Amino acid sequence: MLRTTAILSLSRLCRIDLFGLALLLYPLRSAAFQPEAVILIVPFADHSYFRGSWDISRGIPQVLGELLQQERNIVVLPLIDSLLTAGEDSTALSEAQALRIGDNAGADLVVSGDIRNFSIKRFNAGNPSLGGYTSYTALVEIEIQLLQPLSMSQVGTAAGKAEMTDRDLGLTLLGKPTRKEAALLELNEVPFGVERFRQTIIGKATLDALQQLTKEIGAKTSPPHTLQQQEPKILSLKGTEGFVNLGLADKVEIGHKFVVYSRREMKRIGVVQIVEVLAQHLSRILVLEGQEHIQVEDALAVP
Repeated sequence: MLRTTAILSLSRLCRIDLFGLALLLYPLRSAAFQPEAVILIVPFADHSYFRGSWDISRGIPQVLGELLQQERNIVVLPLIDSLLTAGEDSTALSEAQALRIGDNAGADLVVSGDIRNFSIKRFNAGNPSLGGYTSYTALVEIEIQLLQPLSMSQVGTAAGKAEMTDRDLGLTLLGKPTRKEAALLELNEVPFGVERFRQTIIGKATLDALQQLTKEIGAKTSPPHTLQQQEPKILSLKGTEGFVNLGLADKVEIGHKFVVYSRREMKRIGVVQIVEVLAQHLSRILVLEGQEHIQVEDALAVP
C-alpha cells in the first residue's frame, strides 16, 4: 500500500485493499510507480430519459474510467458492494455517502455525475414511402462533481457535451431502411462501450464528451509541472506530518502528490501529499510512502 496506515482511522484499517487490487490490473510503468491520483467513480444519475437497453448509469462511468487509465497516470478503483451499507443504492448516492465510500476505499478523488442527455434523433427528407435520405444527430451531455475525501468536500465540477451529425446519403427505396439505418436500429444489440459501439455516431459522441471530462479531472489531480519555487523541499517533519515550501504561488492544491528525492543519495525515497495550503510558499503535508527515509531538506518533484 502506498498510503501509510499511520494516517488511517481504525475503521479504514479494516477496509478492503481496493488500491492493491487495482494495481494488479493496472499496467505499472516502473517499480516506483506512483499515480497522480487514485479515483473512485460511482454510478451516474440518469436524467436523459434514454429508453434503450443499455445501463448507461454504469456504462458511461466505466468508459470514463478506462479513458482515465489509458490517457493519464491514474488508478481507478472498482466500486464493490462491500463498500455500501445496508439499504444503500449505488445509483442514488448523496454527496456525503459518496465521500464516505471514497474515504473507506482510500480514494484521492470521487467522481459522481449526472447524464443530462443521451439521444439519437433522425431527420427524414423526401417522401418516406417512396424515397429520400435520412440524417442522424447524436447528443451526449454529462455533468460531473469532483469530491475529495481528504477534505470531505466538493472541489470542482465539469461538463462534457458532444453532438455528432451523420447524413445518410443512401436513398431509401419504397420506405425500406438503408444499410446504415438498419445498423442503427440494431444498436441495442451491441454491448455498451465495446469497439463496435465506439464506431457508431452515439459512441463517437460519448467518447468526445468523456474525453472533455478526462481533461478536467486531470487538471484537478495533477500538480503543476512549473513551480515558482525553484528548490521545492521538505521544511520540517514529525512522524507522518510536516511542511513544504510550496503554496498558493506555486498553484498547488489539497490532494496533490509529490515524489521525494534524497539530497544525500540522489534517489527517490518517498511520496508526500498536500493536505493544507497555508501561504504563498507553505503547505502542510502527509507522508504516504517512505516515512523512515525522508528528512528535512529532501527535494520534491512532480510524479
